[in-house]
Amino acid sequence: MRGYLNPALRPDRGYVYIPVLGTTSVNFNSNALTFKTIFYPVGDNGQLVSLLDDRVTWHDIEPNLKTMNKVGFDLHMTLLGAGFYTGRDFWTIEAGLDVTGGFYLPKSFVEFVKLGSKANAYDMGGLMAGADAVMNISAGYSRRINDELTVGGRVNFKGGLARANMNYDRLNVTLNGEKWAVDAGGNLALSLNGLDVPTDAEGYVDMDRLDAESFVSNIRGLAGFGLTFDIGAEYVWMERFKFSAAILNLGFMNWSEKHTFVGRSEASYDFVGMRYDFNPETNQWETVGEGGAKFKEASGRARTKMYPGFVLGAEYDIFGNNLLGAGALFTHRKNEYYARTEVALSATVRPIEWFTASLSWSVGNYKNIGDNFFNSFGFAFNFHTGWINFFAGTDFLMFKVNPQFKAWVPVTQVPN
Repeated sequence: MRGYLNPALRPDRGYVYIPVLGTTSVNFNSNALTFKTIFYPVGDNGQLVSLLDDRVTWHDIEPNLKTMNKVGFDLHMTLLGAGFYTGRDFWTIEAGLDVTGGFYLPKSFVEFVKLGSKANAYDMGGLMAGADAVMNISAGYSRRINDELTVGGRVNFKGGLARANMNYDRLNVTLNGEKWAVDAGGNLALSLNGLDVPTDAEGYVDMDRLDAESFVSNIRGLAGFGLTFDIGAEYVWMERFKFSAAILNLGFMNWSEKHTFVGRSEASYDFVGMRYDFNPETNQWETVGEGGAKFKEASGRARTKMYPGFVLGAEYDIFGNNLLGAGALFTHRKNEYYARTEVALSATVRPIEWFTASLSWSVGNYKNIGDNFFNSFGFAFNFHTGWINFFAGTDFLMFKVNPQFKAWVPVTQVPN
């Protein structure tokens, strides 16, 4: 798994991933939305309800929110993969799925949804939601130049499955009698092979019929193409010091005009209001009222912004026998929804040939998640016998969890 950080790094022997059970990496981060922000105890028995429940007041919610409440997430799953040696060279080939997304919710938007007509006007500019799903096929190569220096590279062929992104640079809502007057300036981008965008009689996108389930179920193939490169090197000094560096994600990701819909919000329109009610007869949530987002088709292209990542590492073999190591790792990753900069310090022990364990402490921030600072403890362990390798790890340990679900759900801090 070191190869994800630096393509020059390689294991002691070749490997084959068990299909679908290869590797799964999940990141989720936010500057405000935690368990206590979303759920609140009510009544004598402390029953938990969501912030939209009528028994939860705005006075309870407001202190837990930021001016802009941001969430970013990404998922990497390896479906198939293998690595093998040919002399001094090491090769890898993998196929996997990458999903990246996030949303930005202004406090004024939450207030508008919760209270509606408390105020006569709301400024909700900056509202955004989006996600990309991409198939990734990569081929990597690592070569040991001499006993001290190893270099490597990887090429990643990206096939776009789906993209949806909606953002408002301007969204002002003013109460006008029994209606809301909306002054909006925003963009909508949808990419899918098999895309069918429903519209009403006036040519507006019917957002009520454009739900995620129907959108994804229409996938007929690839809707975009991208290509990125990773390069890296590792240097061993005096047999006990290891230094490594890598540049990741150099390239592009474009979506086909044929399979892309680009929309622009109208400058002004009226919004009556809407709500979601649960229908016990159909066992589904149903929309009552008129949706608030109005987009018409416009010219333009859709592309996913690609940003380079940087990784720097150092490790010291304390006793010179590979038993105990001390390490430091600097990483910087960025996508459309957040940028993460982190420094991690770790201690790794290898008591026997087939088992390795590590403890780590990380400190850093998410630059697009409100510049919030974080620090956390983590661990990892690896069973690597001659016939199977099992690895598990997290860079976030939650010492306080919610008692209702008895699960690793953070109460006051969001994991990464």
